[in-house]
Amino acid sequence: MAEKKREKSVDVLDRLFWTVQPPMGLIKGDYYRAENWFARISGDKGYHGILEVVRRDGTLQMVEFNEINNPTYYIRRYQGVSKRLSDYGFLQATKERTAKSGVVLVNGLTHLEEQMVAENRLTGEFDLLTGASNSIKRSMLPLAEEIAGRLDKPSGQVYYGLSQAVEPGVTGRLQIVLEAGKIISCAYDEIFADRQEEIEDPELKPYYRQSKYHCPDYISTIGAGFNSIFDLLSARVLETQSLTDLTGLPFTEEPKRAKEWDNYLELVRRMEDALAADGLR
Repeated sequence: MAEKKREKSVDVLDRLFWTVQPPMGLIKGDYYRAENWFARISGDKGYHGILEVVRRDGTLQMVEFNEINNPTYYIRRYQGVSKRLSDYGFLQATKERTAKSGVVLVNGLTHLEEQMVAENRLTGEFDLLTGASNSIKRSMLPLAEEIAGRLDKPSGQVYYGLSQAVEPGVTGRLQIVLEAGKIISCAYDEIFADRQEEIEDPELKPYYRQSKYHCPDYISTIGAGFNSIFDLLSARVLETQSLTDLTGLPFTEEPKRAKEWDNYLELVRRMEDALAADGLR
């Protein structure tokens, strides 16, 4: 029986496709964010929806929704994890209902996000994929309506996001938010390609369609968790306001220097050029 179940799962995954790739290149503009907790049961916290919108000169540059799973989710592995950048999509893909509909949550999110950017609006009628997820109706659309009501006023915050390949099959993504010229948020992640054959390093192939920060199974070569290292970086940036000062951070010195630091600094160089050109550095 177990063997048949594995064969069915592979068949389903072969028929389903979704992408976790970020928008490539540089994105910048006024930053708007809204979040809520929804689908609460018996007093628990529920699921955490987060919508980020970037707008420049009246035009939407990015719309991105993320959902953090319920901290009391029935499968402990997925408690409090990102549905978008973990292997949660693979769990969905093997469920019978998802197999019939042919979509997972990320399909529904990207389909709606693309419409919003292309049509330069956050409200109104949209084409929603059948079976994608009620998360869209309970969280993403209400949050989009909330942000739409704020778009006529400057947010007071500016977003800079940069994504580029750092090795074959791996994309680095650096995102910062500034307020009054001060960095108030900094996040770096490395996202694996959507298909295993695009990833050159055989040890990284199992992590396709996930990111180093959010993948529950990712085994870091740094000597510490990728997420813990870059949480330290984020705290350091907010403290020093420097994107390049790695003094005292772990695994920055030879012979144990992590290659991820050089990947990060390569994006920082481009990011600082963009900030300088806009008079923010």
